Amino acid sequence: MNVPAIVLILVLFAILMAFFSQNKIDYFPIALIIGTIAVVSMLAIGVEETEILGFINFNTLIFIFAMQIIIYYATNDRVLEYISIKLIHITKGNNRLFFYMICLFTGTMVAFIEDLTLSLILVPLIYRTCRALKIPAGTYMMGMTITINIGAILTPVSSLKNLIIGEEFGWGFGEYLANMGILFIFTLISTIFLMDRLILKKEEKPTEQNKEIFLSMLDPRIVIENKKYFLMTVIIVIATFVFMFIGFNPALVAIISAAILLLIHNKNSSFSDIKNEIAWKILIIFAILFIFSNSLSQFGFSELISTGLVSLSNNNIYLAVLITLGISTLLSAFLAGTPVTIILLPIISAIVSEGFFPNPIIIAFIGGVNMAGNFLPQGSACDLFTLSLAKKYKVVNLDYRRLLKYGGLFATFHFFIILGYTMVYTLILS
Repeated sequence: MNVPAIVLILVLFAILMAFFSQNKIDYFPIALIIGTIAVVSMLAIGVEETEILGFINFNTLIFIFAMQIIIYYATNDRVLEYISIKLIHITKGNNRLFFYMICLFTGTMVAFIEDLTLSLILVPLIYRTCRALKIPAGTYMMGMTITINIGAILTPVSSLKNLIIGEEFGWGFGEYLANMGILFIFTLISTIFLMDRLILKKEEKPTEQNKEIFLSMLDPRIVIENKKYFLMTVIIVIATFVFMFIGFNPALVAIISAAILLLIHNKNSSFSDIKNEIAWKILIIFAILFIFSNSLSQFGFSELISTGLVSLSNNNIYLAVLITLGISTLLSAFLAGTPVTIILLPIISAIVSEGFFPNPIIIAFIGGVNMAGNFLPQGSACDLFTLSLAKKYKVVNLDYRRLLKYGGLFATFHFFIILGYTMVYTLILS
């Protein structure tokens, strides 16, 4: 075990996370400096260049890159906006049905579409709908943000966290749906029901006149600018997830779909037109995080921590599950979930390799890093984004304190649901 190297990497990671979890200073140049120091230091102690490159999970980076192109065209061709407006139109201005529809749609769609993209489309739509109905929009926006973190547990492509975990443990769509499906359904339905009973029931309802005005204003067909591009994009997006579902490599499927979309749209756009829409900084940040995570494993840190945790659990699978859920939840409540996942991954993998029944530990890990984002608004980029738009639109019943209160309440509720589910799962199947 290389103690000086471990200490250096941990210090650099702590500095990076301190900048990554705030919004006042651009973290990217800091990340470049920290990454350079880490790589130069490893080269100085004898780690080969090819070994350092091997630390990077290129499959994940390719998937992130390709999905950004797919989501760009799905957004630009108004696919998501059309579906959203169509569903809202079905509610006919009934505010409870509208709330249920928003939460169910969000919780399901986020299993396939990145959360910030979904928020970017839904928050203005929720605001405009509530303004037409003359009801406050805050509870509906809050329902969206809370259910987003629930839906993120369902598939390997719902979040980068899940993709990384899926690749490590060999979990594809089938494994995610089989192991997380019941947890997802129960958590989503019980959360929506409780939010309705505890919060929405006490709020004002729209008048019949406002419902009529709302229906006259909302027509899903008006969002489609080019029907040919719209239909082709819908077909490609559906085909992308179908091929992923039946077992093809997500990165390979995503990059082929992205290339097809670029070819189809080449008459009115090219890659040079959309390159500014791609979050290049995120790709580089994740590459640095992969280097940190896998170098810690290489230097013996992950094995040391996992051995200690296994010893603490006393070879008890129930304690191992509780420890996994507790650590992943605690860190993800304060820090961005994806970096936490990358750093914890070798440790959780080492715990699983000790001979424990792996599934409940993996379930606890997935649940912890995804649903803990509701504890604190700063633990979820989607929460912060929604709050910023609520402030911009001057939404009267959604601010940091209200989201902190109810987000923390439901995150605690979700923690105990995950704990109970993993314990029952272990009891029945281990």
